[in-house]
Amino acid sequence: MDLKEEWILAEAILDNPLLKNTLRGLRYYGLLIYDTQSWKKLHCFRGAVFSLSMVLFNFTQYVDLYQVWGNVSDMTANAATTLLFTTIIFRVIFFYVHRTRFNNIIRVAHDGVERIRKSEWVEEREILDHNVAYLKRLTAVFWSCALLTANTMCVYALVEHCTIPVKSTHPATILRSWYPTYNGKANHFVEIYLIQLYIMYVGQLIVPTWHMFMVTLMIYGRAECSVLNHRLRNLSHYHAPVLASENRAPDRVNNPERRSLIIDCIQRQSALVAFTKELEQLTRAAVFLDFVVFSVLLCALLFETSMTTSGVQIFIDICYITTMTAILFLYYWHANEINHCADQLSMSAYKSDWYRYDRSTNKLLQIFIMYSNEPLKMRAFFISMSLDTFLNILRASYSYFTILKQITS
Repeated sequence: MDLKEEWILAEAILDNPLLKNTLRGLRYYGLLIYDTQSWKKLHCFRGAVFSLSMVLFNFTQYVDLYQVWGNVSDMTANAATTLLFTTIIFRVIFFYVHRTRFNNIIRVAHDGVERIRKSEWVEEREILDHNVAYLKRLTAVFWSCALLTANTMCVYALVEHCTIPVKSTHPATILRSWYPTYNGKANHFVEIYLIQLYIMYVGQLIVPTWHMFMVTLMIYGRAECSVLNHRLRNLSHYHAPVLASENRAPDRVNNPERRSLIIDCIQRQSALVAFTKELEQLTRAAVFLDFVVFSVLLCALLFETSMTTSGVQIFIDICYITTMTAILFLYYWHANEINHCADQLSMSAYKSDWYRYDRSTNKLLQIFIMYSNEPLKMRAFFISMSLDTFLNILRASYSYFTILKQITS
């Protein structure tokens, strides 16, 4: 199969300070291809192998879930990672279906970042630098939490198998899953453990990388909106005033230049709205799936934590809950940030020196204010991506957990 030209990104995008870290992770996985890469099809094949491995293993998890159906303890031990893998597989498949659209939005974000970097205004570059530093801190914290959880699970399963006699019919493995040749007596620990270790490696690569990739695009939207707010509040700094006459009359603005600047702000706002709407289209299906399954996922983790007596397992479950909650929070927080920043545009325009403009210039500014009064909310179909929704998911998870405890007590 020939690779389409729109599937291939320019290598220069990897030098983008805001995008480079997450894009390199997606390239290593095999989802993104660059023009200077050799063996491009081999890179695509690696991504397909990783993805197919996840699909097959997720299938064995659902088989195991079916086999233990009715046993609440075994079901909750299986459910969390099963649902997590399902959501990430859905995202990867969605990427393959809409690869061109994802590449296009990456190019738009890259061009926007480069435009800010080349700006002659120091304040705009400082806004971008602040967002880049923020993203680096966020990435370090999220990756640390995810890697700590996954690697502790891998090590604990090996230690438990080597030091604790196995009394159950299942060997002590990293995750619960069905194994085709398992007959209930023979111990296939080595085979199962190596398979699951490989799957955990793939999961550790794609889960944090993908979520930080989408959050990076949201942070770019927030940065672009912050730059636009700064421009509107400081229109007078972008063009020097023109002295009226020798009689020291109050300075007047250069209205043609000011109109040109306002038109540029309108165009930037229109591009920001288009970018946000496209990002919403690319995230809403996956975020809606998260809305449906994460309440059950967090409930299963809470129940497993309450039932276990192992201190190490409790630590793993706490890290797991923290990571899953962080995934939800990152999406809803940054969608809320974009909405909050966009809501400030009309007030930022009002804070300019509009009282010095002529009538035609003020009409342009009024058009901008009227247009910016429309809320820029990201939605997952009918679900609003806001902090209120995030809190509702947490409340629902705890409610399900208390009901489950009452049923099993």
